[in-house]
Amino acid sequence: MAALVIYGADGRQGVWQLSQKPLTLGRAENCDIVLRFDGEISREHARVWLDQTGTVLVADLGSKNGTSVDAGETFRNETRPAYRSIRIGGQDVIIRGAPQPPAKAEGRVAFVADSPGRLTQSHFFPPSKRLDLNEQRLSLLMGLGQSLSGAFERKQLLEQALDACCQALQFERCLIVLKTPRGEPESPVVRNVERDETGAFKVSRTLINRALLHGERAVVNNPAVDLVGNITDSLVRFPICSALSVPIMQRDEILGAIYGDRVTRAATYSPQDVDFLAAIAQQVGLGLANLRLVQEYVRLQKVDAELSAARKIQRDFLPAAPLAAGCVLIDGYNEPSSEVGGDYFDYFPLDDTHVGFVIADVSGHGLPAALLMANFQAAVHVALTPEAPLPEVAARINRLVCRNTAGSSFITAVLGKIDTHSGVMDYVNAGHPAPLLPACANAGPGHRQNSLPLGIDPAESFRVEKLSPAEHAGVVLFYTDGLTELSNAAGDMLGVEPVREELQKLPAASTERALRAALSLARTHRGHAKGSDDLTLLAIQVTRP
Repeated sequence: MAALVIYGADGRQGVWQLSQKPLTLGRAENCDIVLRFDGEISREHARVWLDQTGTVLVADLGSKNGTSVDAGETFRNETRPAYRSIRIGGQDVIIRGAPQPPAKAEGRVAFVADSPGRLTQSHFFPPSKRLDLNEQRLSLLMGLGQSLSGAFERKQLLEQALDACCQALQFERCLIVLKTPRGEPESPVVRNVERDETGAFKVSRTLINRALLHGERAVVNNPAVDLVGNITDSLVRFPICSALSVPIMQRDEILGAIYGDRVTRAATYSPQDVDFLAAIAQQVGLGLANLRLVQEYVRLQKVDAELSAARKIQRDFLPAAPLAAGCVLIDGYNEPSSEVGGDYFDYFPLDDTHVGFVIADVSGHGLPAALLMANFQAAVHVALTPEAPLPEVAARINRLVCRNTAGSSFITAVLGKIDTHSGVMDYVNAGHPAPLLPACANAGPGHRQNSLPLGIDPAESFRVEKLSPAEHAGVVLFYTDGLTELSNAAGDMLGVEPVREELQKLPAASTERALRAALSLARTHRGHAKGSDDLTLLAIQVTRP
């Protein structure tokens, strides 16, 4: 009996036997098969079951991103048979023990073999031969090109091209076949072409293969030779009298082939006819290439829209305004290097007398780093409480990050608390750059040894650093390495010293002045070079209580 096989991210295999009772697949906990951690999978995505003949049926349940079977096209709100595999979002589901597809299944494309013998009165032309078109046909070709440029779906484009071929060259039968990315022929778009009892199309396999494999154009004028293989009653009624075949090409790539013939009356095709068909094929190739560009543009627009939405969500994670509490004022700034970033800062009241703060930097960039940072942000808000000792908070989050990330991902971070009455600041530093203290002659406690970043060693311990108001009267500036490692066009990094010197020049310390001075220095140093890392600043001002 057929079964579904799914491999998890850890390589473990899950097997579910199929029956006539449907199995529901999706992200929701009530699904029979729960597929997790994939934003492309809907809550209840698809159902799979066996019909009375043992065929596997797959029904898409109106999912957002659709379902596909046997590496075919994506569908929604439909039920289709499946024989080898199912694709749900980013999850591949393997089918074992399913019956073989019938001979005429959509995935199988075959053409009847030609009988042995010579293709007399036949001419083959290499793809390098130039096309010879008269003025009338050039005019027809221009009209076809304009028509194809308005087609935004592949099937529409191929149907229009078939109509033009049949009308201009008086084909009685015609087909266009394209190749898959693996080089196999797809199910063709046809006009009046039948299949035999094995499901093979009753056209010349020789002519189509020479176009698909070698890019050759072919003219066949020979009513005496049966090109479609074995003589049967149906083939006697439909003998091929003459035929043309050309490749569809885009630059040097063979995309497919166009084939047309006459079966009820003899006609003589000329080399000019095959040139005209080849010119039509060029228009089809250009139309397919343009269609690819349009589809890629639409896909990128969708990705851009999704990334913009993700960026808005990420911005919502950040504080909307400075926080003033007692003798403490905190403000920050974040500038991602891509649409979404892996840097994060936050500050929030813990109780009436304490404020919590955090600044962090996830290794890597883009969406993976942003997703890890979102989880980190949630963990901080749960773990950082007024009563919880900072080393325990850091150790708890560190174990969580170690359990849920790959070995190559880690987070440098500073987690801290400030007493809003006394101005005393406590924090732990997990592999993060030391803060800058403009009021001091040095860079602050940067000489002390930091703990490892979060996510490297689950047994790592963390120590509390303490700053009294006497040590940090004025402003303390925390930052990510996107500031000090910022490079100019010559590849020179900014470094720590220029930032500290710029802060020490401020006539009066404040969070606003400190942030503005650091950003101005960074932008002047960078010039027209594009930043390759996220840049985040967190400024804390403490007035003497």
